[in-house]
This record gives sequence, C-alpha cells and structure tokens, in this order.
Amino acid sequence: MKEIDLSLYFDPCPFMEAAAFYHDSTMRLGRMVEKYTVREHFPSLEGSSVVIAGIDESRGASLDETGPLPDKRHCNGADAVRKELYNLYAPQGVGKVVDLGNMRCGKRIEDTYFALAEVACCLLNQKSTLILLGGSQDLTYAVYQAYARLQKMANIVTVDARLDLAEGLGADESPLDSILSNTDYMGKIAVEPANYLFNYMNVGYQTYLVEQEAVSLMDKLYFDACRYGLLQDDIRDAEPYIRDADFVSFDLCAVKRQDSPANPWARPTGFSAEQACQLARYAGLSKEVSVAGFFEYYPFFERDNLSAQVVAEMIWCFLDAMRFRCDDHPLSAAGMDFKQYIVPLEELGQDLVFYKCRQTDRWWMELPCSDEQRQRYGRHCYLACAYHDYETATEGNVPHRWWNAVQRIK
Repeated sequence: MKEIDLSLYFDPCPFMEAAAFYHDSTMRLGRMVEKYTVREHFPSLEGSSVVIAGIDESRGASLDETGPLPDKRHCNGADAVRKELYNLYAPQGVGKVVDLGNMRCGKRIEDTYFALAEVACCLLNQKSTLILLGGSQDLTYAVYQAYARLQKMANIVTVDARLDLAEGLGADESPLDSILSNTDYMGKIAVEPANYLFNYMNVGYQTYLVEQEAVSLMDKLYFDACRYGLLQDDIRDAEPYIRDADFVSFDLCAVKRQDSPANPWARPTGFSAEQACQLARYAGLSKEVSVAGFFEYYPFFERDNLSAQVVAEMIWCFLDAMRFRCDDHPLSAAGMDFKQYIVPLEELGQDLVFYKCRQTDRWWMELPCSDEQRQRYGRHCYLACAYHDYETATEGNVPHRWWNAVQRIK
C-alpha cells in the first residue's frame, strides 16, 4: 500500500491555539498529547500507540421526527470532548498519544467515507489504535472499508440501542440499494459481495426500538446481540463480545438521556455513565481492538457539558485499560498457562472444548474447524466466552454464540 500524507485530510484544532483551556499547569492529559494546532505542526506518527481524530461529518444522520438535525453537516462534538478529555489527569503508561486534529469533510459524504477509509487503513497498517470523535455512526461503514482493503477479516461491535441493520427499509428493499445512513449501515456491510465481516455483535439493543426485519436478519446471518435488559444484572456479560472485536463503535443513544442529553435519540432507559465507561474499559483491555469510535454527539442538544464529560471519561477509561492488554488467546499466547475443559454433547454428537487462561481467568471456546478453515479464519476459530457458557454446556445445552459461530464458518 502506498504511503499517504495524512496532513492533507486534517485541519488543526483552533481552540487549542494557546492551550488556555487547561485548568492549571499540572500533568493533564492534554499536555502529554502531541497535537495538531495552528501553532504546532502536524505531529509525527512514529512510535504512536494511540491516534485521536475528530470528524465533523453528520450528513448520514437520519431525519428526526421534527425535521433535519440543526446544522446537520457541521455537528462537530470533537472539540467539546477534547476540552473535557484533555483536562483529565493522564492515565499511567499510556504511551505516545497523537491528535491529528479534525478531518475535513468532503464535498459529498462519499468523499468523507473514502478519506476516512484511507486514514484508517494507514493507521491499521502501522499498528496504531485509532480513536474517532464525533460524527454520525454511519462512519462505521468507512472504517470497515479499511479492514476490507487490507483483506482483514474483522469483528465489529456496536454499543447501540438499535441494530442499524434494516431500520426504515421496506420488505422488498435491499440495504445495497439504499442510501447509507446511521440506521442501516450495518445492513450494507453485511450484504456486500466482497465481505470481510466475520461477525457483527451488538451490545445493549432495546427490543422495543428494533424492527422485526432487523431481528430476522440478525438470525439469518448468525450474528450476535446482547439485549440491554440482560446486561442490567451483570455488565460483565458484555466483556466476551467486546474482547473479540476489532472495531468497537459507540452510539451515544445507548446511554440514558439523563447522562447523555446531547443525543436526540437517547431515552430514559439505557446504560448509565458508569456502565458506558466500563464498556469502554473492556474495549481498551482487548488487544484485538484497533479502532474505537465515539459517535452521535450533537452539541446543539448539550446540557452542562454532560455528554462531553461522559465521552471524555469513556475515552480515559479506554486509554487507562490499554496498559493491561495481554495476549491470552489460545492460538497465539506465549508464556500463558491454559486449562482445557472438554464437554461431550450427545445432542451434537461431538465435544465442546473450552480453555481457561490461568493468569487472566478469561475463557475461550474452540470451534470445530478443518485445516482449511483454520488457515482462512485464524484467531476466529476460537471464540471469547464466559464461565456461564461453560456452565450452559455442562447442563447439556449448546451455547448460542458457539452455534452461531459454527454456522458462519460453514
């Protein structure tokens, strides 16, 4: 892949011109970040562990019931989040963090998608973790295109109150023929002819907000979803989904309105700010997560900077967790000790094989793969799971995620 000049895609952050937004001169995160401002040159990416990019593209947001979103093209929340994020004290061991500034919007939204895919592709190549701030969630499609260009099989997790698969489409309509928006971008990804999506996983959908067509499509494609209501008993049930992800896409509508007023679709029910931070922490812990997007923040609806503070704290938790990343995947872990559990299932006529890493206490399920499938799917032949999946198997039942994964690799 040819090298590109990333500075051509970005504008500096004007509000950081004199660093006057810092509360004091102590070790705030913003003082440790190498930033692109009107007084500072475009930063070098060499040795960067994390790259932050703002993106001011919301033309893909669907119409509200009352009409278009105010100032729909320029609903940039990135700078508002930066003001909150960079005033937090830096987490330990965060490494080199670079802020590229705000990506320029293209004349057409398709131009923005192309530019974002180029940028993401470049950063994936150099193994930097990309954090995206602002814009509508249809930008997830552009990031997926970066994985496709690299021919990298990817898992996408959305933290969202909706599934964004087929919302608003008629029974005879195809996602391929629809105009891309923040309500159906996953449908478009799922049905692309040259497909590099191994699994789509949703965390936090609310059933009364999801059309039956979307639920049916999830079942047909053997994708995974975890309802918001089921996670209220234990938010830790979301960890295996996120551990398997390459890209985690957060939609602020998943956070309840009390904690997230800057999303016009947020409802009284949803994740609390604390739960959202925990989910972001799981994403930071996963060594597979190479891109995290924080979307659907609209400053027009903001109140007392609450949403900006929530997103800033989510990003802080993500950064803080990164220092604890480790490789405990059964296929690639070096120096890790695993205990194997074999559970015979008469219903299937085969054994289910589980692995527990003794050092991290995290569980995995092995999929029954041929040598050809192992060559094609690599790490995806092992599925992150939890102890209760093992319990399900010992009770004679097939774990649902295991079954879905087996169907996908056929």
